[in-house]
Amino acid sequence: MDGHWSLIFFTSTLYVGSDMNTIFKGYLLIIGITSCVMGLWAMLGPNFVSWYPAFDGVERYTPLANFIRTMSGVFVASGYILIRFIFSSSKVQLGTVLIYLCVFMLLGKVCGLVYEGYHFHDIVASILGVITLIGLTYVHKKRKDLINYDL
Repeated sequence: MDGHWSLIFFTSTLYVGSDMNTIFKGYLLIIGITSCVMGLWAMLGPNFVSWYPAFDGVERYTPLANFIRTMSGVFVASGYILIRFIFSSSKVQLGTVLIYLCVFMLLGKVCGLVYEGYHFHDIVASILGVITLIGLTYVHKKRKDLINYDL
């Protein structure tokens, strides 16, 4: 019987290993959905300070409130990319990830401008964000056109 312990241990590890993949995917799915929901709530809700204790002291119509709405776009983009990674069989390219991050940050910036008001810094940051998004999209499209699929 002592000689069979390694076989039993090896097959047990393989069996648990296949379940661990499902468990980790379920965990990552929960984290991705939570990130999307919390980010959208902070970005689109008029009273974002109620769901996270660290935001209790933040007053509306301040640059910090606008910054929080902008950064909530990162949570939405990260959650979306995480969910896409779980269910996609292909690799997600780095350029695509950067474009998603930039788009959702700009969406958060727009929500911040709507809810918190306009400041000079916010307008400049929005313009720079749009220029960055245009640059990322252009370079990503050019790079995709250069990939040779005849290997």
